[in-house]
Amino acid sequence: MQAASSPVERMLKGRGLFLSVERSDAAEVVYVCVDDGLPGGYPVGYVISSRTGTWSAYARVRPGRIFTTDEISSGLESVDEAVRAVVAHARYEDVLTA
Repeated sequence: MQAASSPVERMLKGRGLFLSVERSDAAEVVYVCVDDGLPGGYPVGYVISSRTGTWSAYARVRPGRIFTTDEISSGLESVDEAVRAVVAHARYEDVLTA
C-alpha cells in the first residue's frame, strides 16, 4: 500500500481513527476505523484502489443506516486524498465529535 502521509496519520490519530488494510489480487482496500476499544475498531468508510492507479472513497453518510456506505468520490489521485474524503463525509458519533 502506498502509505498515508504523516499529516493524514496525525489527522486520523487526533480524531481517534486509524487505517486497516486488506489486500487481494483484485484490489487493495483501506478501511477508516474509529478506535472504539474493540479489536479492528468500527469502520466508518473505506477506500479502494483501481487497476488504473486511482482511488474510490466510500463512507457511511445516511443517518440511521449503520451498515450502508455510499460512494462519495472516485478517480482520486492518492490514498491520502481518498482517506480525507471519507473522513469529511463519514457519519458516526465518534467522528463527528472528535
